[in-house]
Amino acid sequence: MEEQLNVLSQRLRQARILKKISMDQLASMIGNSVSKQAISKYEAGKMMPNSTVLVALATALDVEPGYFFRPFTFDLNEFKVSFRKKSDTTAKDVNALKVRIQDEVERYLEVEEILGKDKETVLQTDGEQLFSPAQMREQAKRLRDEWHLGYDAIGNVQDVLEEHGIKVICTEAPSGFDGVSGIVNEKAYIVVLNKNQSHVERRRFTTMHELGHLLFDKRFSTNLTLREKEKLCDAFANEMLLPSIVVQTVFSPGEKISTSEVRQLQVVYGISFDAIMHKLHDMGIITDSKYKTYCIRKNHDDAWKQFVEATYYQEGFSTKFETMVYAAAAKDLISTSKAANLLHCSVSTVRKHLNVI
Repeated sequence: MEEQLNVLSQRLRQARILKKISMDQLASMIGNSVSKQAISKYEAGKMMPNSTVLVALATALDVEPGYFFRPFTFDLNEFKVSFRKKSDTTAKDVNALKVRIQDEVERYLEVEEILGKDKETVLQTDGEQLFSPAQMREQAKRLRDEWHLGYDAIGNVQDVLEEHGIKVICTEAPSGFDGVSGIVNEKAYIVVLNKNQSHVERRRFTTMHELGHLLFDKRFSTNLTLREKEKLCDAFANEMLLPSIVVQTVFSPGEKISTSEVRQLQVVYGISFDAIMHKLHDMGIITDSKYKTYCIRKNHDDAWKQFVEATYYQEGFSTKFETMVYAAAAKDLISTSKAANLLHCSVSTVRKHLNVI
C-alpha cells in the first residue's frame, strides 16, 4: 500500500506538471470536490484519494486512472535536458517536457517488452580518452566503417540508429529544445528529438550529436568544459553526416567556392549550409578571414541569413513506435483501448488504422 501511494503521489504531480496547472487550478477543474490542501496531501503521499476523486483527477488531467499506479521504470535524471540560449522557455515548459520525456520513454519500452523486443544494446565505448575534434572525426569514420555506411549520404538518420539498437523517440517540445539522450537502466540507448523541429538538417545534426554523447560521454577528458564537450559532439555529428573525404573530392584549399556547390552538398547529404561552411573552415579549405566574413554577413544581412538557413533536405520522422503499437494490437497482445492509450488517440482512430490481414 505504501509503495502504491508513493507511485500515485509522483504520477499525480507529474500529470499536473504536464498540464502546466497549479493545485488551485486542479481543484477548480474538478469542481472543488476536494481542496487544494487535499491535493497537496495526495502529491506528498500522505493521503489516498477515493475512486470517485481519482476518476475526476484523471479526467481533468487527460490521463487514464491506471496512469496513477503505473510503476516507474527508470530515473529521469539519466537525461540532462537543456535548452538553447536565448530561449524564452519558462520553468513550466521545462518541467512539463521532462515529464513528457519520462512518459514517452516508458511507453516505448513497454511496447518493446510486450513484443519481446526488449533486447540489451551494447555499444563499444571503451578506448582512449577523447579531447579533440580530430579524435571525434576519427571515431565517426570508425563507426561509419562498422555500420557499413561507406562514404554515402545517410538517407534517414533515425532509421540508421534504430537499425543498430538505438531507440529514437520524437516528442512535442518547445522551440528552444533540440534533443537529449540517455542510457536507461544501463541497457537502453535512447535519443529524444523535438517533433516540432521543422529544420530537417538541424534535426539530423542533433540526432548525430546526441549519438556522440551516448557513445563517448564516458571517454571525454575530465578537463573539458561542458561547452568543449558539446563541440566534440558537433565534430562527430558533422563527420557522420558529411565525411571529410567527400569534401576533399569537391573542394581544394584556396579555390573560390560557389553557394551552389555548398547547396548541392546540403541537398545530397542532409547537412546544413552553416555546418558545411564550418567544416570547410576546419579543414583549411577556406581561410579564417573568409569564414569570419561569412559569419558577419549572416549576422547583419537578413536576406543572406534566410538563404543560408533554409532547409532543403527531405526526411520524415520515424514511425517505429506507432508501428510497434499497431503490431501488438494486431497480434492481440494489447487491446484497442490500450493501443489508444499508448498512442494518445481515440479507440476509433486505432480501429480505423488497424488493418489486420
